[in-house]
Amino acid sequence: MQPGKSGFSHKYGKVLTFLLSCVVVFTLHFKFEIIGGGFPDSTLLNCLNKLYNSFTPMNFADLVVLFAVWKLFEHVFSRENWIDQGTGVLALILSVLLVTCISFQKFNSPALILGNRFQLVLSIFCILGFWMLIYLTIRSFYFLMEKERTGEGGERNSFYRKHFLLVGFLLILIGWLPWLLLNYPGTSCPDGNLQLRQFLGDADWATGHPPLSSLIMGVLFSLGRRLADANFGFFLYCFFQTCVGAWIFSYSVKKLLDLGISIRWCSVGILFFAFSPFWGTYAQWFEKDLLYAEVATLQAIFLMEVIRKKGCSAKDGILLAVSGILASLLRNNGIYAVVPALVLLVFWLKKQDRKRAFLVLLATILVYGGVTKGLYHSVLDMARSSPAEALSIPFQQTARYVVYYGDELTGHEREVIDHVLSVDGIKCYDPVISDPVKYYYRGAELGEYFKVWFQMFWKHPGCYVSAFINKGYGYLAPVSQNIEAWIGLESDYTSYDVELGIHHVLDPEFSYALGQLWNLSMVLPLVRYLCTPGLYTWIMLVLAWLLWKHKKFGALILFVPSMMNVLVCLASPLASAIRYEMPTVAAVPLMIGWAYYVTAKPS
Repeated sequence: MQPGKSGFSHKYGKVLTFLLSCVVVFTLHFKFEIIGGGFPDSTLLNCLNKLYNSFTPMNFADLVVLFAVWKLFEHVFSRENWIDQGTGVLALILSVLLVTCISFQKFNSPALILGNRFQLVLSIFCILGFWMLIYLTIRSFYFLMEKERTGEGGERNSFYRKHFLLVGFLLILIGWLPWLLLNYPGTSCPDGNLQLRQFLGDADWATGHPPLSSLIMGVLFSLGRRLADANFGFFLYCFFQTCVGAWIFSYSVKKLLDLGISIRWCSVGILFFAFSPFWGTYAQWFEKDLLYAEVATLQAIFLMEVIRKKGCSAKDGILLAVSGILASLLRNNGIYAVVPALVLLVFWLKKQDRKRAFLVLLATILVYGGVTKGLYHSVLDMARSSPAEALSIPFQQTARYVVYYGDELTGHEREVIDHVLSVDGIKCYDPVISDPVKYYYRGAELGEYFKVWFQMFWKHPGCYVSAFINKGYGYLAPVSQNIEAWIGLESDYTSYDVELGIHHVLDPEFSYALGQLWNLSMVLPLVRYLCTPGLYTWIMLVLAWLLWKHKKFGALILFVPSMMNVLVCLASPLASAIRYEMPTVAAVPLMIGWAYYVTAKPS
């Protein structure tokens, strides 16, 4: 749209966009608290008092934000006459999600929105403000993505371009190593500790944690202990996952450079991996999730190559199968991210390529089944993981129902629930973590329970919806930070670690300093969003919508593993843990570059 014509560039349009910019600024200053007025005898004074207490004080920075949002309006609507309907709907959904998730994060309920009429009006106002801001951001992002793809040449970049993989690897290594070395030999955690005990024969093997992951941990620990001491063995696993991650993540960005993505943007991808604080904290954490995320990213790279070429050679099939099998065996729910994408790939490819893709799918399923069902359970007689591990959602819904509507339970409902879960026990219900409720699972058959669970849903559907959102708000919207990979102090090592000889060798001051950086990364403006799981869910949704809008349906197959991982997160025990969403987080630079490449490529 040209200036001077009808639309938002008209003088009245400028006034309107200024007023709408004010709405956005007011929204950003909303406290998101349930405010009680101080004048109960006067409706007018009470409302004014509530408004006064609902917003944080303004400052001069608001003028800068106001000007920036106003210019963003001008930038977007100088290029289009009206709102793009599809993007508008997506932005509205995200805005409603955001306000809803803020309510559940703060109050474990929709009280912020539905508490009273005043809260409802204010919430609608905030939804409007967030909707405009999200819409403007998405449209600006799309405009950037739709620019003509250009490569960068020139002698000044020739060495960097030629050795991009090596330089990227070294930069990520440089970014992560201080976290390992200054907190040598690393940080212990309960899951990793149990896996190490299983390998060393001090605990019974079970498939609650992936045995392949335990094997890698144990072998590297034993090797390091044989070469030096227990400290070095502990460190060796952390160093191994650091080197693997530095190479795979650098390789993922190098593939974008090969597609013709600007070397400047590829460098941003490397910097994201190298210096986002949470990556370094996971590098020094003796735990399984980082290694799984690395292998899942490798599988995404090989999947991207097949989709890009619209063909699956024998080499592509082998790489895809091996990486897919490893990803499936390094995390118990990894198979649910791998198989759906392979199924879609089989239907999307044609002729000989389809046959090879089918063989990849078949090999993945057979090897996974053979190892988990045959080797682990039949041959090695490992204990199976509890069915409760996959039932966080229904168990949380039942527990919330019992807590809020327990007096409405019929005798039959109480009996069936108590046969599966202790009715009295699950009153310990914690809305953001399901482990306390799952602890009371009695191991009984679930058939009758699910009949009752379904019947109870129709009595209070809002209770079930609330339980679901409460346990997943961190993945649905960028409302909370939870790195979880803490920086361990000497006192954090378990008695088992101490018996093995694991201890810090450097001055505790270094660990305290890293701990402070860990804390800062979750509160500093802008930086804190890097460790917010919901942000990466939103990025994936925005990218997927872009491809759908351009009718690049085949390219969407690459998003399936990441989106399946988000669904797995929603069924996980915690409401907001970036370690569960780490495969999606690690794939974000690859997906952004892929969307940019696909939308710029002629159909």
